[in-house]
Amino acid sequence: MQLILVDDVIHLGRRGKTVTVASGYGRNYLIPKGLAIPATSANIKIVEQQKISLARKESKIKENAEILSQEITRLHLVFSRKAGETGALFGSVTAKDLTDLLEQKGFTLDRRKIELEQPLKTIGNFPIPTYLHPEIRVELLVSVMLEESSPFAKVLERDSEESPKIIDNIENQILEAKKVLEAQKEALASEAEEASKNLASMIPEETGNS
Repeated sequence: MQLILVDDVIHLGRRGKTVTVASGYGRNYLIPKGLAIPATSANIKIVEQQKISLARKESKIKENAEILSQEITRLHLVFSRKAGETGALFGSVTAKDLTDLLEQKGFTLDRRKIELEQPLKTIGNFPIPTYLHPEIRVELLVSVMLEESSPFAKVLERDSEESPKIIDNIENQILEAKKVLEAQKEALASEAEEASKNLASMIPEETGNS
């Protein structure tokens, strides 16, 4: 089906563009979300009339996005979560968690602009691609660390003293988690080998016919 985008959609196009998409994608996602409208002759005329106004707005939007990008790239988002010995989280960190934390600091960001295909489910330091504008891509630095006493979420400046310490601390946590994982793999391999030997000892040897 043909639609007209009324908002920028990552990997599809910018507002005002006429696109061809699968019917299900259009009817079940783009139209209900207010991202597109049917490409009827009437809607096409309306969009054409709006293009001049949109061009002015687009210039201002891009300018604001450039300013926001300079601020976003200075930030370091830190979350603590309960996790197992191998670093796998009992919960997760989602795009909504990121936007909610940013909003607490006065930054309004549409979570659809954050390219986080799956929630973060392990401890680690993650550069998350974020599109503040179709032409402006930044990497949002997100760290997920082991929860010690109670969960927390905070925003640091990347050039603060605490930020690199947290990154190093998490890298050490990852190394420890890898050691535990390797030890578990070795234990499982040893158990499998021992079980194989025990099974072999229970099978009587074949004797040749005289």
